[in-house]
Amino acid sequence: MKERIFILINTLKTGGAEKQSIYLFNALSKIFKVILVVYYGKQVDRRMLSLLDDNYKNSLLLLDGNHIIKLWRIYKLFKEDKGDVCISYLATTNTINGIIGWLASVQLRIGGLRSSKYTRGKLLVQRFLHNHLLSYSIFNNYKGYNVLTSKGFNPQKGIVIHNCIDIQEKVNRTDPQKQITILSVGRFVEAKDYKTAFVAIKRIAHVCNIKYIVVGQGHLEYELRQFVKESGLSQHVEFVVNPPEVDTYYKQADIYLSTSLFEGLSNSIMEAMSFGLPVIATDVGDNNQLVLDGQSGFLTPIGNGELIADRLLIIITDNKLRLSMGELGYKHIKEYYSIDAFSNKYIELINRLSNEFKA
Repeated sequence: MKERIFILINTLKTGGAEKQSIYLFNALSKIFKVILVVYYGKQVDRRMLSLLDDNYKNSLLLLDGNHIIKLWRIYKLFKEDKGDVCISYLATTNTINGIIGWLASVQLRIGGLRSSKYTRGKLLVQRFLHNHLLSYSIFNNYKGYNVLTSKGFNPQKGIVIHNCIDIQEKVNRTDPQKQITILSVGRFVEAKDYKTAFVAIKRIAHVCNIKYIVVGQGHLEYELRQFVKESGLSQHVEFVVNPPEVDTYYKQADIYLSTSLFEGLSNSIMEAMSFGLPVIATDVGDNNQLVLDGQSGFLTPIGNGELIADRLLIIITDNKLRLSMGELGYKHIKEYYSIDAFSNKYIELINRLSNEFKA
């Protein structure tokens, strides 16, 4: 395989798209010549750099300078290295991929659409790019694909490839002797609807020995802490703000809870399942692709604290069910959302589009 591939990402700050770009870079670099181009090259987190395979770190390009300098450098890179494929992940780099890639005659320009919620201006730009300047677009969830194709995005130029996760070694869980730990990981923002989670916890706190740990950061931290205090839940709820790593919390938890108002494909749910946790989640985005309702956890409507509490009680009081749900979820995520499954889908797409182009 002779294809030369560029992967364009805005930053390497901690985030879902950034992590996925690194997973893809590591996987494709084993087969192709790949360059990972970071447009805002000074916005890099050490934790993200640590995910890069040491064998390929010399193929990381961190851009600096003003926009004109960076765009000119990308154009020259495309022309001089005669790139066959450019894959971009977000709105900014989709625009660069579509316009600069087209000007530099990159054969295959594959964009990334990771949200169905764009401002009107961004929606118009991304639709034009998808329909006219990009060869193809990859959606990371079916919800986004269905919403955007209903708004004029050419359905024939899109495909859904879900995010992947670095599958952990199986955590051997046993029946807890006393306290059940419930975990949520996510930003302290309105979209995560933590107040509904707290309402559910309050309904069961008087009948169960539980601890609810919320890991994250965000502008609602003070407001959420006040809500917990006023609800009389301080002894049952613990906030963990921006820890250096979260694996320890997944390993120590018994149940994962997500009350989001909307999602694409939830990285935190995937991580929880990779640690063998049963999941209770709102039925939004592609959560129904991750959580097998009644088998690896439960799906609920948004904002329904009473039903969430009932589902929590079922799992809390049935040790055998809790462990079996976690086991099934682990098997599901390992089979369909591993890095190998993810990279193979990209390789198949690149090969198919390359053959179509040559034909």
